[in-house]
Amino acid sequence: MLRTGQKHHRTAVCQPWQLLVFAVGGRRLAVKALEVSGISQWNDSIPVAGRTPFVTAVIRQGQTVLPVFDLAASLHLTVQGSRPLCLRVKHPLGEMAMCIDEEIPVLHVFDPAAIQTYQGKDLPAEGSYTNGLDEIPILSISLLGSTV
Repeated sequence: MLRTGQKHHRTAVCQPWQLLVFAVGGRRLAVKALEVSGISQWNDSIPVAGRTPFVTAVIRQGQTVLPVFDLAASLHLTVQGSRPLCLRVKHPLGEMAMCIDEEIPVLHVFDPAAIQTYQGKDLPAEGSYTNGLDEIPILSISLLGSTV
C-alpha cells in the first residue's frame, strides 16, 4: 500500500575528512587518506629524463615501477632522516611515489567545516587546517606537477 502526503526531510550529513599528516624536510603536510595507496620504506630511485616538473626519477616496488614526484625539491627542502619513507598517492594520471621524512605519518579525522583556505602559494592545496600555531596545507594530489 502506498502512503502519500508525508514529507520526508533529508538532512545533509557532512562526512568527516580523514587526513594523513606527514612531514617533508620537517614541514608538516596532509593528504586525504582516500588518495593514499600505501606507505613503505623508500627504495633508491632511478633518474629519468622528462619534461614534467619535479618528476625526474622512477622507483621500483615489487613488479611496479612508479614515477617519483620530488615534493621536497618543489618546496626547496631536504627529506630528513636516514630511513625515509615512500608515500604512494593516487594521481589522476596514475599512481606515483613521494619520498617523505622517516617520521611515521598519522591519520587524523577532521570536520570539513574546520578546513580553511590555504594562504600559501608554494604548492597546490585543497585547503589547510591549524594545529597550534602551524598552518598545515592539504595537498591537492590531482594538481601535483602542474604550475602553481
